[in-house]
Parts: sequence; structure tokens; C-alpha cells
Amino acid sequence: MPPQDVFEGWYLGGTIGGATVNYDFAPANGSIDTSGILGGVIGGWSWQSGPIVFGIEGDFLGADASGSRHFNAGSNQVSPNIDAMADLRLRAGYAITPRVLLFGTFGGAWANADLPVTGIGGGSGDADFFGWSVGGGAEVALSPKWSARFDYQFTNFSSEKVNYPGGQFDFDPDANTYRGSLIYRF
Repeated sequence: MPPQDVFEGWYLGGTIGGATVNYDFAPANGSIDTSGILGGVIGGWSWQSGPIVFGIEGDFLGADASGSRHFNAGSNQVSPNIDAMADLRLRAGYAITPRVLLFGTFGGAWANADLPVTGIGGGSGDADFFGWSVGGGAEVALSPKWSARFDYQFTNFSSEKVNYPGGQFDFDPDANTYRGSLIYRF
């Protein structure tokens, strides 16, 4: 059985999972649904007092969450693809047993997306999106140094206007991510 403070200290790990991203898109006055995979690194620091855990964590993820939609009576197509995401969050949790932690997170987020539009007036485009993220999950101590976890996050990104030869388009994404991680504590 691990010690009671198994979730305390600095940690670093790898994470992999999936994402669905929904963009409100103007001028089409509709939405674009995209999905794909993501993976990267996660790290942070936690303080533990009995079953209560507080900390800060961040991650950097490479992603391929893509999709497409036709608009202007089918003469144009937009194909957004988020290719990188990162966030920095506060984390609070409760160890329901010495080995199992349930936690919630809240913080700021960033994503970079390629936003090509094909057809009349289209072109290449990209944008950096900033927003907030909220989520939660469970972490299981496999040993005093290693743990595995699963978490879900909802991220609300700000709307960004992107200029194309045919005009300015507005993209407003929201993301749902789910992933598994393997964590090592120092």
C-alpha cells in the first residue's frame, strides 16, 4: 500500500486521447464538427494533506482534430484542423482511498488551428485561440512513483476573425477532450 501522500510532489508524464471540436462559423451561420487524436506531455506539482490534494498542472499536446463543411451553395469548403493545444490549470482533488484520487481542474487554454478555405475568395488561414478549460478525472497510484489517470476537459475558446481574399470569416471553437496518462512523480 502506498503512503498517504502518494499524490504530492512534482510529476511529469505522457498523455494520449481524442478530441471533438465544434466551430460556430460565419458567414455560413452554421457549425463545423471536427474530431481526431491528440497526445503530448503533462506535468505539474501537487500538495497533499490527508485526502485533500491541491496543485497546478499544464500540458502541451500535438493534435489532429480535423473536419470540413461546404458553404455558399457548395462552391466553398472550409476544413479546420487544430494541430496544437496547451493549457495551465489549477487542480483540486480528494483521495477516496490512499491509491485513488478524484479531481477537478480549471484554467486557461490555447490552441492553434489551420483554417483553409477552398473555392472562390478562399485561401490559407490560421489562428491562435485562447479560452478557459474545466474538467475532471480519476488518478490511480500504481506504486509510490507511478500513477495512471483518465480525464475529460471542456474548453471554450474565444472567437477569432480570419481574413481571406473573399472576406473575413469568424471561427468560434469549443473542444471536448478525453485522454489517458501515465505519470511519474519525482
